[in-house]
Amino acid sequence: MLTKLAFKNVSKSLRDYAIYFITLAFGVCVFYMFNSIYAQQDLMSVTESTSEAMVALSEILSYISVFVAVILGFLIVYANNFFIKRRKKELAVYMTLGMGKRKISTILLLETSFIALVALVVGLAFGVIGSQFMSLFTAKLFEADMTEFKFVFAPDAAFKSVLYFGLIFIIVMIFNSFVISKFKLIDLLYASRKNESLKIKKTWFSVVLFVFSILCLGRAYYLILTNGMIYINSKFFASILLGIVGTLLFFFSLATILTKLVQANKPLYFKNLNIFILRQLSSKVNTNFISVSVVCIVLLLTIGIFSSGYSMQNVLSTDLKQSAAYNMSLFKFADSEGNDYEIYELLPLEIKSSNDITEWKELNIYRGKLNEGSLDNVDLTSFAYLIDSARFITISDYNDLLKMQGEKEIPLGNDQYYIYSKNLFTDKMANQLISKNISLEYGNASLVPLKEIQTKNISNSEDSLLFIVPDGFVANMKVDSTILNINCTNRESEIRLTKLIEDTLTNSKDIGIAYSISKESVYESSITSKALISYLAIYLGIVFMITCAAILAIQQLSEATDNKERYDLLKKLGADKKMLNKALFTQIAIYFFLPLLLAIIHSIVGLTAANDVIKIMGQMDVVSSVIATAIFVIIVYGTYFAITYVSSKNIINRE
Repeated sequence: MLTKLAFKNVSKSLRDYAIYFITLAFGVCVFYMFNSIYAQQDLMSVTESTSEAMVALSEILSYISVFVAVILGFLIVYANNFFIKRRKKELAVYMTLGMGKRKISTILLLETSFIALVALVVGLAFGVIGSQFMSLFTAKLFEADMTEFKFVFAPDAAFKSVLYFGLIFIIVMIFNSFVISKFKLIDLLYASRKNESLKIKKTWFSVVLFVFSILCLGRAYYLILTNGMIYINSKFFASILLGIVGTLLFFFSLATILTKLVQANKPLYFKNLNIFILRQLSSKVNTNFISVSVVCIVLLLTIGIFSSGYSMQNVLSTDLKQSAAYNMSLFKFADSEGNDYEIYELLPLEIKSSNDITEWKELNIYRGKLNEGSLDNVDLTSFAYLIDSARFITISDYNDLLKMQGEKEIPLGNDQYYIYSKNLFTDKMANQLISKNISLEYGNASLVPLKEIQTKNISNSEDSLLFIVPDGFVANMKVDSTILNINCTNRESEIRLTKLIEDTLTNSKDIGIAYSISKESVYESSITSKALISYLAIYLGIVFMITCAAILAIQQLSEATDNKERYDLLKKLGADKKMLNKALFTQIAIYFFLPLLLAIIHSIVGLTAANDVIKIMGQMDVVSSVIATAIFVIIVYGTYFAITYVSSKNIINRE
């Protein structure tokens, strides 16, 4: 009988369970898709290095999935609490008719099991379908061949999804039993008639808190914009703390501020059901301001993670040619006496006589101690090493490298120097040296800076700050390291030469060459980084967005349930269906879009600060990032908003 009753309850309340069911199914679908990455490499023709990268990516995603499972677990427990609250009066009827709490718990257990089972099946089905499209996305990220594409099912991912969500629902069932055991009949019967009082009763106090929240947010914005995200210091943590405090106080005081502003505008205040809407907003401030603040902060993280991840994978894709200018770079460190040895002469004859090599060039990097006082007027934070061990390359070596890259040579006077800088971190020091016209003084020589910063690669890995100087400037300096850059006839030649050099370095460890970096390895490393960033950004972005939207949706469904009698009373007082629906739409829209609006403002500031970090790797494509993030937010957030409104409307209009 209990099974029949539970099944009937689920069927009857199917529309009320829409948000709960969709969240469960969506969670299972996303969970399966991102845990089935390992199975997708069987569809693609990838290199050994890329295959290993996919395995590593799968392992990282499996660890992240534990965190995701915890988030979804809390969300499901939170949602389940709503449905218990939604049916308190029904449960009171059961208790009045003599049904024990154990049987009531059994009914809820069966209902939860029905919904969980169906959501699990539907979620896995859509997850399997979605993973096929994910295979195409994965192939694009790894730039792999998909000629062997076929339908793939990942048993391990399915088992993990069933296991994790099974554990979550066991916790939900225990939670239900605990909650039911604490119920009292009188509380169940009168639960819907309890209002929450508004603690902020003094308008001046609300205004003070509101102004203080704006000041906190303004200060947080200033600190993060001036300090940036490169330096994790006291200013960075202060901006985070002030941002959290400002957000909490903003929503804590906002309801009262809005109420007083609308009340001051009498035509607006008395229009339609605005009095009722304002009262509804104010009565829930004690319960919802913390959760709304948390939603706002998580939305900030979601927008930031998704847009930054999307931007960085584009940066990594477009910046590959600039990061690997040569087919092969070999590196050797000088001995303690600063003696340099030509790397090319250390290579076996088999390599030197290879027809795969079209051109090669060696250069030395010199290290020297500048004259005392040379950098007295410079802020050397993070660059203190420049005093005792600045690094130099000669203009003739640099011009030879420019010719290898098909670039024009650059002129340099005997009393001038260029600064070589490849990222924003070193650019700050470079710009400081140029703006202050800092002279490099070594021995009897003195050089002044030229304004143009040089960025053309001197190897496949060099990204530190270097000084390009006249050849004579380094005459008395010791060699710090030597680099050999090689270009090949084509990609096949590069692959052959790379393997030959790697075998040589492995089998002849005493050859003296420290390591090598091929364009292919830089390429594969870039693809791996791109895939990891993209997957983590999308995975966490989707989960966080679902969590935020679901929490707001459940809150509004709960309020619609609590307000059913109030809406019925408004009907009796003459309010038509259109006015009621409009009032409901306005209330839900305010709850959904106020935290989103503040989160967007937060994210604009945050992404501006994060742009410095992204620029270290390359130029950010702002337009495509904004468009992709906007589409993502509209689809997920908008879907939950629409379903919440329709479900709430069904609740208040139900006879």
